[in-house]
Amino acid sequence: MAACTKVPLVDVGAGFTIADASWFEAEQTLFVFYSAHADQGIGPESVVEVTYTTDDVKLPWSDVATLPTVHTHVSVDCGPGTRCGSLSLAVQKLPRQVGVRLRYAKGGELALDGNAVLNVVARGPAATNRSLLVYGVFTQANDRVQWRARHVFPTIRNEQATELGLRRQLTVDGESFGTLPALELPGPDNPYGYDFAQACPPAFVPTGAAAVETVERAAFDAQALPLPSSPETDVCARSTVTDATGTFTAVALARKNPEVRDAFPALRSPIRADTPLRFLLAPCGRVISDAHLAMQKQRLGWVDSDETVCLDDWAQASFEDTLVARLSARVDAVRPQGEDMVLSLALHHDDQTGALSAKVEAALARVLAPEMVKSSPRAVGAFVLDSYGHALGTAGLERAVLWCPARPGSSSTAAHTCALQLDFPDLSLGPLTVGLPLPILPTRAQYLDFIARYSSAQAGEMQSLTFRAPERTPASSDLPLGDFGVGTFFNGELITAAPDDAFTFCPTADSPPAIFRVTASDPPAPLSVLPETHRLAPRPSYQLGLAWAFPFYLRLDYSSVVAGKLTAFSLSVPFGVASDSTAFEGADLWKKDTFPLAEVLGQCRRFCDEPTFDSAGVYQVRAPFRATYETLCYRPVFPTPDGGGFPSDP
Repeated sequence: MAACTKVPLVDVGAGFTIADASWFEAEQTLFVFYSAHADQGIGPESVVEVTYTTDDVKLPWSDVATLPTVHTHVSVDCGPGTRCGSLSLAVQKLPRQVGVRLRYAKGGELALDGNAVLNVVARGPAATNRSLLVYGVFTQANDRVQWRARHVFPTIRNEQATELGLRRQLTVDGESFGTLPALELPGPDNPYGYDFAQACPPAFVPTGAAAVETVERAAFDAQALPLPSSPETDVCARSTVTDATGTFTAVALARKNPEVRDAFPALRSPIRADTPLRFLLAPCGRVISDAHLAMQKQRLGWVDSDETVCLDDWAQASFEDTLVARLSARVDAVRPQGEDMVLSLALHHDDQTGALSAKVEAALARVLAPEMVKSSPRAVGAFVLDSYGHALGTAGLERAVLWCPARPGSSSTAAHTCALQLDFPDLSLGPLTVGLPLPILPTRAQYLDFIARYSSAQAGEMQSLTFRAPERTPASSDLPLGDFGVGTFFNGELITAAPDDAFTFCPTADSPPAIFRVTASDPPAPLSVLPETHRLAPRPSYQLGLAWAFPFYLRLDYSSVVAGKLTAFSLSVPFGVASDSTAFEGADLWKKDTFPLAEVLGQCRRFCDEPTFDSAGVYQVRAPFRATYETLCYRPVFPTPDGGGFPSDP
């Protein structure tokens, strides 16, 4: 007797990923969707078979390719080792059992059972109890309608049914336009508005559009809507689809997209270059340190035509008044040139009590206070290079005066007003030294100690020192923001709005520092809250402005010897930022000609309560603009006539 040979069983990874069946009572149609796979065994001779049983019919296992179908089913290539597709059979009565299996070879014995899932959809409203609903959408211009058919199966998604080969015949005709009254709008159970009424409203006006016929999921009207339809919200039409009983006709609804435009395309930059008014405040009758004085002059860009104020009698009670008069006279003399000005002071002294610095601070406060409310040309602020560190003590003056160097160890906000920010973010910077051997704006002690150890040739030089600030018109106004900031409303820039308008705000990586207020007596607010503000209490207009970290911006180009090599640096002085200079990110704002708002703030003027498309081109039927996009970016992708008949519609 011959010995038996054992043949090992090999797992070929066979199985059904889809074996779903749905029977629709109103359509008397049984739909079957399937997808089977195996690592081995599936070939050209493999077939898919189905069976079902009702009270009076039993279909034996039959090859799906041999069965008559209600709808069109195109062949589908799902890849090697896979069989997938769909089937629609006329079945009058409720199936009690449905089977799906894969036969590896036609006529063979080996088969793989699909364990089919059967869902039954009884008669009911067409919007929820039929396998296909019809709705319309619009192009971006709201002038052409695309009519869409949407598969509705319990376990198979719309696009999946298409991918598995199902095609349906759709006809749309009898179009008319108008606006549905609120009481006639479809409810939440019928978001697409399919079969919302027995017929289109008689008050609607015929569009004259030709009938649309397609076996794809979507097709456009051949022509644009007539111009009188522009203010109307809705287009209604009669849609006809096929089923096992013949045809089914129901009204279909197309709702216009929200009409959204840029609320305010761009704010023109009011930033202009300022004229520095340089003053040297130093003793005239004695010498403190020629080397330190030369450094201060060099840092300030001092020229012989600039003005000197003698400090020999600074302790006199009249000194403050005298300094105020000198500073004011210079401002008034330069004002006719038409440019804003910055007082640029080198304060060279040896008073370590702080009394002299306090008097200079008081004089600056008196000069700048009336200037801050004037329109351009005006003095926008002051820059002081002191011999010692000094912390500003006058309330509010930190918004207008940059005092360098800041007092070491000061816990006040004044200690943050002289941080320097290199243009090279990859360098490790400290708030004052910015990675250089010597602070750019050092105290006298720091400077003299450095040149004693090294030399003045290695102490670095200021190549340029420039100031920029926003010009102010007679209509401008400034409002304080935080410890240092200023919100400026320039020249009556307005966003106008109707009560039914809706806004959308989208933060971007380079969002401009825009602010708004309702009236001149209202505090400014970030642009991000304007949509909510208008929704809660609509106003006819909103004033636009910009927020600044400080009233003016100082820019310097500096060269220094670093690691034995002469290196040029470009730096900025950020006002009102943390002492860690790497946290400053606002310098670029002072260099822009325009502050774009188009990508930041959108305004819906019509049809704001209608659903719309998202950035993937999907029609979000349950997401009306007003309720959805207040704090979300609105970047819709609309259908186009050349976009094909199978739009993104999960």
